[in-house]
Amino acid sequence: MRAGKEKKAEKKRSAFAGYTGGKLRAFLILAFAAVYVLSMLLATWVNQFGWQRAYQEKIEKIDQKIFDSMQYEAQAQQVSAEDTGEGNGDDWQIHKLYEEVTVAALVYSTEYQQISAAAYDPDGNLAARSTNLMTAQIEDGSGTAVVSWPLSDYLSDEEIETLAGYEGENREPHEYVGITYEIKAAASAAGDELEAISVRRVFYSSEDVKEAGNIGPVWQWEEGGDSISYEALERLRNVSCYFPGMRQNSGIDGWHEWMDEEYLQDYSETYREPRFPYSSGGIVRRTETSSQLFLGDGYDVPVYTLVIRSVGHPWKQAFDSMTYIYLWGGVLTLLCAGLVLWTVEKTFRRRAVLEERQRDFTNAIAHEMKTPLAVIRGFAENLEEDVNKEKRGYYLEQIIGQTERMDDMVKEMVFISRLDSKEYRSVKEQISVREVLQEIITAYSARLEEKQIEVNVSCGTDFPIYGDKGLIEKAFSNLVANAVDHNRYEGRIRIDIERDKCVIRNTGEKIPEEDLPHVCDLFFTGSKSRGGEEKHLGVGLYLAEKIFRADGLRMRVENTEDGVCVTVR
Repeated sequence: MRAGKEKKAEKKRSAFAGYTGGKLRAFLILAFAAVYVLSMLLATWVNQFGWQRAYQEKIEKIDQKIFDSMQYEAQAQQVSAEDTGEGNGDDWQIHKLYEEVTVAALVYSTEYQQISAAAYDPDGNLAARSTNLMTAQIEDGSGTAVVSWPLSDYLSDEEIETLAGYEGENREPHEYVGITYEIKAAASAAGDELEAISVRRVFYSSEDVKEAGNIGPVWQWEEGGDSISYEALERLRNVSCYFPGMRQNSGIDGWHEWMDEEYLQDYSETYREPRFPYSSGGIVRRTETSSQLFLGDGYDVPVYTLVIRSVGHPWKQAFDSMTYIYLWGGVLTLLCAGLVLWTVEKTFRRRAVLEERQRDFTNAIAHEMKTPLAVIRGFAENLEEDVNKEKRGYYLEQIIGQTERMDDMVKEMVFISRLDSKEYRSVKEQISVREVLQEIITAYSARLEEKQIEVNVSCGTDFPIYGDKGLIEKAFSNLVANAVDHNRYEGRIRIDIERDKCVIRNTGEKIPEEDLPHVCDLFFTGSKSRGGEEKHLGVGLYLAEKIFRADGLRMRVENTEDGVCVTVR
């Protein structure tokens, strides 16, 4: 009947709910999910502040680099003027500024932060800004100078798009190693005007230096439609095209992203106070900083005002940089959630088992008390009727005997309750199993003689136990009591004591195999008790197994060829 009830209870208990209950388990799962999401958002929030600081440090680095480059170029121009007696005037400053602010936008723009810069002259007029730019070296009487041409001054938007496409392909991995697009240009005699641009596809040898073959021109632009000779295209050296935002391996897509950011290009023609002195925006941070740019040795009057703008995505970069943190955080959260759910389930299961055991305990006590109470009632009624005075002494003896039996059961229950109490503290000492068993056998001598049971004790080396002597004596006493009570008339009990174990064998009737796993359960009664009588096995064996387990020992009950064997090791 009990097994049937357990099966019904298991069917009612869903796999999700378990002993914990569906609502509590769902609450715990949602709580852990909320903790994970909130903690990851907090970590991302802190991380994006770090990226904001990194963006600002990059802007400071760009500012310093442009300042150093312009200082170096100013000193070079001064030396060149002293050597030749001629100079390039102030034109070099504009060309160099265009190159520096455009290269900064190209080199320092990333997927998460795009950069542009502009320079204003002392009158506050726009002198140069980051743009699509072509540069080349021109030789004149005073030496070699770098000239910059903003492509928007010469090419249409469609033509700039085409040229950017070829440059973008140069930055992307190509299916043929060594194939690239070579860009050349021609300028007017004075070098101030761009007259032609030619793009041809070339193949380089494995040395990556020697031209092995000219595949041919693929695109060409000429000012005014006049044809430009190959010699004119070869006169300009170190021709370079700069398309801001076109990062390595990003190709033309990076350039499109930069071009689509109006804030990076919308510089006013005259300088005014920056609209965003520090930063603006939430998820997308737009910043603008300005500094004074001095040239030469004099630092009294600034020559230019350098303005650097940035469009940053710190939240996006924080999310992307924390992918593994999200992954491992999720794994850790799952492990913690699983551990907590397992602990809670284990606690609820233990509580359910204790409640079930308490119910069984109560039912068992009621069942055990029922028999002696019925006997006492029967004999008491006989005494009340006073039918046969000769049996009066017998009736009183049976009533007293049943009362003592009930008293013993109550003591057993109190003893079990004490063992389960957290306040119970045992006094442990070194115990000799041989001495304990000798005392127990002496105490059972009358019962052994009554059933004509032969006891053989073999002790090669004593089995020492460190534990509570009173409890150990009670545990072994229960084992000997079971061996006597369940033994046959003129049976045998053999006790073998070794250094690490004690084996007690008896010639009683074997325990049914299906009952063996449960003989140590409290108040367990087999489907058919040995000897045909309803006699509980569980109280004595339950206490013995509980006491041994508390002292780190194991007890095993098994059938043998001629009876039952109990091993304690």
